[in-house]
Amino acid sequence: MVSRDNRTVGGVYRLGQLVQKNGVYAFYTAYNRNNNDVVGLWIVDFPPQMQPQAVQSLLQPLASRRALESPHVLRVYDWGIEGNRIYIATDPPRGMTLRYVMDNENVGIERSLNLAQQMVMGIKALHERGFVGLDLRPRLVTVDSMEVETIGIEDRVQLDDIGLRGLLKALGYGEPTSVEDLGAFDTRYASPEQIAGQPITVASDLYQAGLVLFELIAGRLPFVGQNMAETGILQTTGSIPRLRQYVHNAPAMLQDVLNYVLAKDPARRFSNATALLNALQNVKAQIQVNPVEIQNTILEPKQTGGFTREMKTFDSGELPNEEVLKNLGQPSGAMSVVSASEVYANLRYERDGKVLLRLPIRQKNVIVGRRDPKRGFTPDIDLTRLDPQMTVSRQHARIRFEETFFYIEDLKSRNKTRLGELTLAPLKAELVQHGDWICFGSVRLRFEIPGMSTLKPEKREEEQ
Repeated sequence: MVSRDNRTVGGVYRLGQLVQKNGVYAFYTAYNRNNNDVVGLWIVDFPPQMQPQAVQSLLQPLASRRALESPHVLRVYDWGIEGNRIYIATDPPRGMTLRYVMDNENVGIERSLNLAQQMVMGIKALHERGFVGLDLRPRLVTVDSMEVETIGIEDRVQLDDIGLRGLLKALGYGEPTSVEDLGAFDTRYASPEQIAGQPITVASDLYQAGLVLFELIAGRLPFVGQNMAETGILQTTGSIPRLRQYVHNAPAMLQDVLNYVLAKDPARRFSNATALLNALQNVKAQIQVNPVEIQNTILEPKQTGGFTREMKTFDSGELPNEEVLKNLGQPSGAMSVVSASEVYANLRYERDGKVLLRLPIRQKNVIVGRRDPKRGFTPDIDLTRLDPQMTVSRQHARIRFEETFFYIEDLKSRNKTRLGELTLAPLKAELVQHGDWICFGSVRLRFEIPGMSTLKPEKREEEQ
């Protein structure tokens, strides 16, 4: 097993920091003794019964990979065999994984398109070298953000797949038990033909890119079942969800692009990466002509930082004062006052047995959260001023109205969403009814549907 981390590998690479490790593979930073460059170094054990010549033949594709130079593809410099282990030298690790970005940052539509375009540029470069069947899981995509004087922060996206999943399989290692393992086959990020064991083509990789694009925009994958098998069935038979179920201002043209790239039949998808790049550029051009406006609520919160603090104790601490509540009830100049008949529901704030504030839900799909002035983001329902301890996430939860029912789902918030006594599982919708109490972090609000029975304000025990 990989454990010898105190020696020079291949007579050239002196191991530095261990980045990640599994039973049969590990990834380090290392120093090239010949030129003092810092590199990334993969070390993979191979079974002792395998002959080195057979293992060497499995590494031949790396020759073409070494010749590939693209800002959107991880560079491979060197490889070899030492004892019963393989080593592969690459660019050193930089930036954050796309998985981390999606889990911890507000990725808007335009930024999502930029990230996706760069991913497809990397796919195009790999396809031109004959590489297909890529592993495009977000943990194998790196986002390196840098400060550019003329335009501010700029993202650089790099595909980090070096064929490790295929190599581990070729070495005879079985399917890992966890989908988080780099050698695992994850049906959440697989094309229908890949799941069915059919030939993998250029279109298969574009399908994967479409899955990641959907997740970037919607904050969730289009096809997720209770387990990997059920997810595979949904991937091969399920209809493509409508983006506007999750992002009310998603351009219709973007849905058209997803409908093409996520078609079940590979022949109905974009023919190559260039075609997908052109389609994404057309969507960006449409947005620039008709900007996607983030809808402001009637609230005009004060300027605060864009981060969320961990909630120390639930429903405790400082409460908003009367002046804050008074200001919350005033419409900002950017919005006209909407009549009560256009309100689907209210989130109302109660204290001391009184209703002090109603936050109207005026759309069928709204995001509840806190304002982030650094990123220019304001959710549909802004709880910033009700949350002095900053326990509400930027995109904390979603409430949507479908036909005659309302649903709520937590959006991977840091301090959770609670419906009554139920702590919501992330991205799992639950029915919400008239009179239900909902806690967004430490902010406790009551759900109210106009025209239904009058709800008598409740005085909680800690307020008595």
